[in-house]
Amino acid sequence: MIDQQDIITRRMRRINQRKKAIIRRRRIVMFSIVITISAICIIPYYSGQRKSVSRGTIEVTVKNKQSNSNKNVKDIISKFVQQRLYKNNTKIHKNSFDAGKVQDYLSKNIKIKNNRKIAFLTFDDGPSTTVTPRVLNTLKKNNVKATFFIIGKQVQESQRTQKLLRDIYNQGHAIGNHTYTHDYSRLYPNQVVNPRVFMKEIERTNIVLGKTLGKNFATRVIRLPGGHGSWKGTGKLDKQFANKDYKYIDWNSLVGDAERGRRTKQQLIYRYKQTFRGQKKLILLMHDTYGKESTAQALQYIITDLKKKGYKFMVLT
Repeated sequence: MIDQQDIITRRMRRINQRKKAIIRRRRIVMFSIVITISAICIIPYYSGQRKSVSRGTIEVTVKNKQSNSNKNVKDIISKFVQQRLYKNNTKIHKNSFDAGKVQDYLSKNIKIKNNRKIAFLTFDDGPSTTVTPRVLNTLKKNNVKATFFIIGKQVQESQRTQKLLRDIYNQGHAIGNHTYTHDYSRLYPNQVVNPRVFMKEIERTNIVLGKTLGKNFATRVIRLPGGHGSWKGTGKLDKQFANKDYKYIDWNSLVGDAERGRRTKQQLIYRYKQTFRGQKKLILLMHDTYGKESTAQALQYIITDLKKKGYKFMVLT
């Protein structure tokens, strides 16, 4: 006969075994769930990291290439804008001459392959309300075009000086940049060019010219106050000029209107004769700022003399 106690014991054993089996199954299920969740969350994360690294590497490479490409594009665009220079201005198109060739002619003695006698009349430090109008009248009367190197500060002097700048431009003359202040102590401390200050002044005058003549106006023609050859340390500035396609223009003849105070008309003519040596490419330095009335008076003689000698008058662009 089966003992009742044994039956109870066996039942309890089976119950315990079932409980243990259930617990094991639950553990397996929970472990499976954890593994599944881990697979869902962790694998994409690391995968994303790998993609991110690859993508980051690609992006850096692309950005580097784009940076170099953009720099090249900007340089090309900058030079293109500068090289537009009056090309749409039919008033002076026939009288324009490449300033780059004149720069090389003056600074490197590179001969210009053009046998024609050419005179470039250049006026610095304007516009002024006293001298510039008289210079413009003489040029107009003789149907001669000139190049005016403008000081930005002079333009902003008044509405009248702004109108004079527009008159210069509208009458078909070329316009060059002669800095904003013309202040030697700022531009050339201790006789050495400060490229940062100089370029800031050039760009400031460019803004003034653009506001006065229209946003599409551009000039690449620069004249350093005092002349390029007068100062030390021009190398860094020259590199910045080259990057922007700016051309600096000195001179090979002058009337002496910036020498030792005021000069009479006859003194200026005499100085012109001293410095004119039959140059086939004549770049003549004059001034149309305040106090240079004698220059306006001497201009007619100079134009007549050069015409008799067979010179064609052209402008620098």
